[in-house]
Amino acid sequence: MLLLLSISLEAVQVPYCLTASFGYGAAATGGGDATPVLVSSVDELETAMKKKDPAVVIITKNLTFTSQLSIKDVSNKTLMGLPGVTLTSLEETKDNSGILFFRRVNNLIIRNLTFIGPGACDINGNDLLCFEDVTDAWVDHCDFQDGIDGNFDNKGGTDSITVSWCRFRYLKAPKTVEGAETNDHRFSNLLGSGASDAPADGTYNFTWAYCWWDEGCKQRMVRARNASLHFLNCYWKSSVADYYIGPENVDAYVEGCYLSKLSSARYIFYQNFNASTVKNGVRFVNSYYEGGALTNVTNRTVVVPAYTYTALGYTAAKTAVTNSTCGAGATLVVDTKGAVSASCTDDVPDQPVTPVTGDLTWKADDSDIASLGTLTSNVTVRGLTIAASSSKTVEVTAASYSYGDLDFTAAIKLGGGMSNAGRYVSFPVTGACTIDIYCLSTSKSDARTVNLAAGTWNNNLKQFEGVTGLEVNRLTYEYTGAASTLFFGSSASGLYLLGINRTYKGAPTAAGHLAGTAPAAQKRIDNGRLLIVLPDGRCFAPDGRRLR
Repeated sequence: MLLLLSISLEAVQVPYCLTASFGYGAAATGGGDATPVLVSSVDELETAMKKKDPAVVIITKNLTFTSQLSIKDVSNKTLMGLPGVTLTSLEETKDNSGILFFRRVNNLIIRNLTFIGPGACDINGNDLLCFEDVTDAWVDHCDFQDGIDGNFDNKGGTDSITVSWCRFRYLKAPKTVEGAETNDHRFSNLLGSGASDAPADGTYNFTWAYCWWDEGCKQRMVRARNASLHFLNCYWKSSVADYYIGPENVDAYVEGCYLSKLSSARYIFYQNFNASTVKNGVRFVNSYYEGGALTNVTNRTVVVPAYTYTALGYTAAKTAVTNSTCGAGATLVVDTKGAVSASCTDDVPDQPVTPVTGDLTWKADDSDIASLGTLTSNVTVRGLTIAASSSKTVEVTAASYSYGDLDFTAAIKLGGGMSNAGRYVSFPVTGACTIDIYCLSTSKSDARTVNLAAGTWNNNLKQFEGVTGLEVNRLTYEYTGAASTLFFGSSASGLYLLGINRTYKGAPTAAGHLAGTAPAAQKRIDNGRLLIVLPDGRCFAPDGRRLR
């Protein structure tokens, strides 16, 4: 019996203005309560940051850099900007480009700064901000625009870093130079400068929380080597993106994130870097991709964060991160005494959690479906009709796919677009219900548009675009009509249908599955792990797995 839980959680206050670092960079305290030093020139900034004593440095005016400022061999520094302060470099030569470079620095905080570069150009130049051998650092509420090389890169022994509420983007057209390796170097964030680059323990540990990779970013959001990454409530949206996350011996825990749709030839988690020798892993928890389902990668164990944090639902995360007043970017209110605040606070509801189990209403690897073979006429199994004809055959074939905790060993192959002659499935509904459909394109390079219709096969209720063949797509539709027959199939070209789940609102389904509204649930953090606990003691992970 399948019990679907509709869980209502208490509202969570958006952590626009964090009072301290958390995550892998939680040890960063910066200059602590040192009396703030106010600076209004690059020379004053350099002098203040290079002192050996703990320091809180506040930039009061916009600064222009004619060469990169290098800060080395210091500790215990906080660097902040008053509202609206920008750090700009328009230098387009290899040696003079870049803004801030920190090397062999421990315990560093950087907040509320806007970094502006001249635009991306592949001249092997310097980054807007670069860390090398930096440990215990927190970069918060900064806006990175148009780095000539990278926006914010990390390398060497850098480790234990949290990047929160930062915005990365390219507003200027990329520049081209003769002989450049690439003519579009809008590559935002690099972690590890080469395949063997790593800190002393062999693994970079980074938290990326409430960050926004915005328009113009083409690659490296983040490109990482030898790392354990926690992406918490982040948002990716760039129409020119080749890929989002580029791993090389990396595991990523992607939680409560919202990923905008990429074209079918692009990748969320791009694994073609030395693919024959590296191992990667990714686990998507309560995250959403506009282009279809998110599929975990299991070639490397994914580290589950053990620290405490505030997790929003993915929809709330997108709304919070893009808030123009308080969201990602240099949106904090900093005064000359070092007080830091946000101009707004919001309470938002957490994303409802719908557990996913193997007991779907119809699953292609159910024994009475998996054994059907090639169909040349209609066949009905437990209310599901697979429509076929001699001219529009349908094959039930062996498969190997997974979605979360669901495993699929068979697929209904609809070899072309649905028509009156077949190549669709249909099933009855008696009233309002939720329809979840698991499917993917038969082509890894061409996405499909698929239709959900009511009454007749061509009376569309909903078209789902961008159904890829790279991973299983979970399509969800809330049906609110009267009793009818629903039809599902491809607009054109082949589609693998793996399973359908039909969940009624508070009444048993025809297949005998029980659906309903669960009693009020509580959200708890247990050893850094978010748990959903029902009053009867049952406990679920945010992705719906039953824990106890």
